[in-house]
Parts: sequence; C-alpha cells; structure tokens
Amino acid sequence: MVLRVTFDTNVLDLACRPERFPKDPRQPQMKKVHSALANGKLKGFYSETMLTIEGIMRRDRADVFAATQTVMHPETSQITDYADLPNVIQEKVGSGDLETIAMEFRVEQPRRKPLHPEVLERVKAAKTLGVKVLKGVPRIGAYHLTDHAGEYYLGRGEGDDLKAWIDKAHEVARAIEARGIGFAQVKALGRNMSASDPASAWFQSLDQATDVHQERSVERAFSEWADGDSVAVHVAYGIDVFCSADVGNSNATNSVLDPIHRSWLTETYGVRFMTFEDLADNLP
Repeated sequence: MVLRVTFDTNVLDLACRPERFPKDPRQPQMKKVHSALANGKLKGFYSETMLTIEGIMRRDRADVFAATQTVMHPETSQITDYADLPNVIQEKVGSGDLETIAMEFRVEQPRRKPLHPEVLERVKAAKTLGVKVLKGVPRIGAYHLTDHAGEYYLGRGEGDDLKAWIDKAHEVARAIEARGIGFAQVKALGRNMSASDPASAWFQSLDQATDVHQERSVERAFSEWADGDSVAVHVAYGIDVFCSADVGNSNATNSVLDPIHRSWLTETYGVRFMTFEDLADNLP
C-alpha cells in the first residue's frame, strides 16, 4: 500500500527540492523521500493555504486580507425559445420564451501580489513529482486559485462524495476553532481590532495594528489559520500522515500543532503526525 502524506509548508522543500540544502546533514533522508515520490512509492500532497495564505509575504498578509472585497461582475442574459424548454418548465413559464439572467460574484484581493518566485519554484518542483494540492476549507468569501485544467488539485469527488468531504472539512475546522485555535485566532484578533468600528467586517481591521507586538500577533494568527485549515482538509481527504517540523513552539499552547492539540487530533480524528525524519525512517 502506497503511503499518502500531507507535507506542511516547512518540510515540502525538503521533499521536493533537496538540492536547495546541500550542507544539511539530512541530505540522505531528503533524497530518500524525494526518490520515493519520484518512483510512486510515496504519494505527496500539500494544502492550498500554502498559496492562498502563506503565499503572501508575512508583512503583507494583513494588508491583503483587509482589502478583500466581493465584486459583482456584469449581468449576462440568455433567451431560450419556448419550444426548446422541457415540459415541466413550459408549464411554469406559460407560453413565452424564457430569459435567464446570471450574476457572478467574485472575491478579489486587489493588494495581493504575484506569488514569490521561490513559491512558484516549489509548486513547479512538487508538480513534477506528482504532489497534488488539497482544496481549502470551504468558506464563504474565501480566496481560491483556479485550476482550469485539473492538473494541480486533488479531486474531492462528486455528488454524495463531495458532500461528505465538505461536511467533514467543516466538522474538523469548527472543532479546531471551538478550541480557540486555527482560524478562530485571526478572526478574534480582527474583531478586537474593529471594536471601535462595529460596522466593519473583522478582516477589514487586520491592518490596524497599533504596535509591533500586535503586528506579530496578527502574523502568528495567519500562520495558525493556515495550519488549522491544513489539518482539517487533511482529515477530510483521508490522507495517511501529516508531516511537519512545526510543534507549535512559536505560538506556545495556542497552536493546533502543539503536543496537546496533536494528541486531541490523533484521538478524535486519527491524525498520524510525523516529523520529516520519522517519515524517512518509515520508508523501506
């Protein structure tokens, strides 16, 4: 059975681009994992949050999300001749032709810059090895990258399978947020910072930090959001192992990846965590 692994951002390059670390003593392990991916003995994945959240430079994240807006694109209309309508529709619309009006709303982030060249190289290297992107947690107004050709994202199924995936992703994400971690932290910060302007959406105030300490809190909260959603979709997709070098040290016990919350995720959702070294050691 081929092992399926979700790579956290902090270990993805170790697996996909070992040549970037020529002096790293883990070179034998990196090459082992890289070879396993190349030979199809290991299936790799990474979360969309590496692109949608962590793909923004740390110093720019608050500014980008504060400027998020929903834009309605021009309406389009189409006339369908009455004779071409199914009988059930004809009975409802009478004897006239049917005019269909479509409105498209898109989430746009005008301050978002193109992905950094290093991120693009990482994506390219991962794709060459067959490493797929895991769709993010479905959130109203969330920013997503398109994959028209279906070359990057791992499919979520259709019909009942897709519904089950969405339900599970929401279930895990909400359970994480209920513990005050993951997405809950950045949302709470935004609400606190917008307290003086009740009409403002929580994300519109993320760039209103008053000092360096608050700025750092916002930066950590974005990273925590990415980690929490990565774990949630990892569970929804049913991937075998979550590989990460992060044990939540930067956020103390307020991280989804600290030992306490890892234990909860393992007990509740069967998440199997491994460091990069553990993963290499478990390969034949």
